[in-house]
Amino acid sequence: MDLIMSHHQPKPLVTAVRAQLFLAMMTTGLTMVVSQQVAAQETAIQPLTTLPSTTLAPIVVMAKTYEGYAAYAPTSGTKTQTEWLDVPQSVSVVTKTELEDRGAVRVMDAMKGVAGLNNTLGEGSRDEFVLRGFNGLNDVYSDGMRDDGKLQSYRSLANVERVEVVKGPAGALYGRGSAGGIINLVSKKAEGDDFDKVQAQVGSDGLAVARVDSSHKLSDTVNARINAEYRRSDSYVDHIDSNDVFIAPTVRWQPTDQQTLDFSLDFMRQHLVPYRGVPSKDGKPVDVPPNTFYGGTNDYQDSDTWHANVNHEFDINDGLKWTNRASYSNITLEQKGTRQSSADVVNDKVERTVNNFGYDPRTSKTLQSELAWNKGSHELLFGADYNDIDIDLTLATDKNVPPTSATNPSAGPTPNPGFPAFRKNSTQSIGVFAQDVYHIGDWSLVGNVRYDNMRLSQNANGKDSELNDDKFSYRTGVVYKFNDATSAYATVARSWQLPYSGTFINPKLGALYQTDLKEIGVKTYLNNDDIMLNASLYRIDKEDPKTNDNREVTDKDEFRHQGLELEARGKLSDNWDVSAGYSYLDAEDKKTGLTPNDVPKQTFSLWTAYQPADQWRIGGGVNYISDRYAGDAEAVELAGYTTVDLMTAYSMGKHNLQLNLNNALDKEYALGATNGTSGKNQIGLGAPRTWLLTYNYEF
Repeated sequence: MDLIMSHHQPKPLVTAVRAQLFLAMMTTGLTMVVSQQVAAQETAIQPLTTLPSTTLAPIVVMAKTYEGYAAYAPTSGTKTQTEWLDVPQSVSVVTKTELEDRGAVRVMDAMKGVAGLNNTLGEGSRDEFVLRGFNGLNDVYSDGMRDDGKLQSYRSLANVERVEVVKGPAGALYGRGSAGGIINLVSKKAEGDDFDKVQAQVGSDGLAVARVDSSHKLSDTVNARINAEYRRSDSYVDHIDSNDVFIAPTVRWQPTDQQTLDFSLDFMRQHLVPYRGVPSKDGKPVDVPPNTFYGGTNDYQDSDTWHANVNHEFDINDGLKWTNRASYSNITLEQKGTRQSSADVVNDKVERTVNNFGYDPRTSKTLQSELAWNKGSHELLFGADYNDIDIDLTLATDKNVPPTSATNPSAGPTPNPGFPAFRKNSTQSIGVFAQDVYHIGDWSLVGNVRYDNMRLSQNANGKDSELNDDKFSYRTGVVYKFNDATSAYATVARSWQLPYSGTFINPKLGALYQTDLKEIGVKTYLNNDDIMLNASLYRIDKEDPKTNDNREVTDKDEFRHQGLELEARGKLSDNWDVSAGYSYLDAEDKKTGLTPNDVPKQTFSLWTAYQPADQWRIGGGVNYISDRYAGDAEAVELAGYTTVDLMTAYSMGKHNLQLNLNNALDKEYALGATNGTSGKNQIGLGAPRTWLLTYNYEF
């Protein structure tokens, strides 16, 4: 058995030495390669050529400009500049222009157009997504590194340049993770442009947002940029409100032409009231207005999150780049939340509990080193990373909460059991990985392999537990280019996931989850390369082992998700952008034959924006989600729905005014539910028709 725990684990020193040996081997190899390349540069004398200078006429832009919906060089699929046609996996990109057109305020607003991805309720207090039918709570990244610090919050988009989504397991590059894929938020950098932008937004339910984006060149080698946001809102749900402050300064220092250092820091203070949705009866959500609230009027979630990041890029020569990163996050959080229990509604009464939890604090530290080396027909990548997550969890539950009416709940305060210390958890992982994209004629062969050593420790109620494991992940792909605009690919991959994502050790779940991907697809450029089209067929098999008290595997749950995805992004003409996606997904618990939680069989999205004149831009789209189930074992059916969104924008000089109308037809629908059996009575209702007015000005 790969997994060794508790009393029959090897000595920690043996495991640590083994992991350190792998890391040392990788570091030594990187150092040798870099030393050879630097030496070659020092001995080579390059002739200097003097070119005639050219003075260009200034370009004056009097209206808002748009960069389009196609991102021709997404990096998340290989962590390198490998051409999109040569990446043997589906990668979706939501560009800055599409984010602006949609009027996206939070990350969940940005995900509407990604095929195979749908929002869900989660715990009504955080970003949570379902990717290819698997929960992706712990698979949001920031600039290629795990964004652990904000996983219990609604992230800000104020400093996000674009969003990249890798579909399917990506453990061969990123290490442990879910079966559905990853979401990578690419942040804005201090790239040397001089501008000052302000944005003000007002909208339904008292929404008010103020943003500042200021960038300046401080010297020939130093640039600085700051993004800040204040956001407050009530809600379409009674007693639900939120209040956010976010600030993100960043500095770029380029001491030489070959080296770039980015220093960034962001701080977020967030207050919100968790929304736990509505209960169900007879397999359907209860028929109540969307504003119905079942919680306590004294419920809240307050958090402070700090995140610091350093990124150093060293362009050793035209074919060799060495990138080193370090990040640290710290979050303190308290949530007092009243929730409906999973018990059946009887005599119009729904049972409730108060579940308090917090982080005091939760910290994450990450070190990462990557060497990208283009050597002839090989695009090589070598890397090593270290991750350390420490959690001081506070937790308390009060079950002595009066039940309330399932169809006409009464609002009032509920008991507050406080925040006593509950559990300490620590997760350390060391990983080393390599990738080769080998081009031979019209073919490209892609190979990835990664080794991870993971160590978890836990102290709960005075009892210590440990979990240690070593795993190899891989991805093997082949790509054939029919011509410069079209390719076909096939991929097999394997990844691993920690039970509870490493936040809790349970002897009954004492083995890592295994995920296997098989995917074939076609990628092509259409309309004179202005549109990117990706069509893929995939099968994902996931095994969740169960163990006995001796941590021996005795059983396993098996899931198979297979489907079709079609996605297109780009320009129909110079002034007409379009984003469209369709997904068909057949997901099954192989033991029961039932569909897992919150997995729609079909999704469809279409968004388009047209600019008939420099001053005007109009757009709109539809979003369709088919029937789903919530509460495990298909306990509650959630009806499918279609929503329509509209926008119009007008620019005059440096002023821009935009109006977004979301759910324009005022459709009533269920957004999704919490995971597991609790989702039976915690079903989030979607927002009714809302409007958002945005004003932009650039100095």
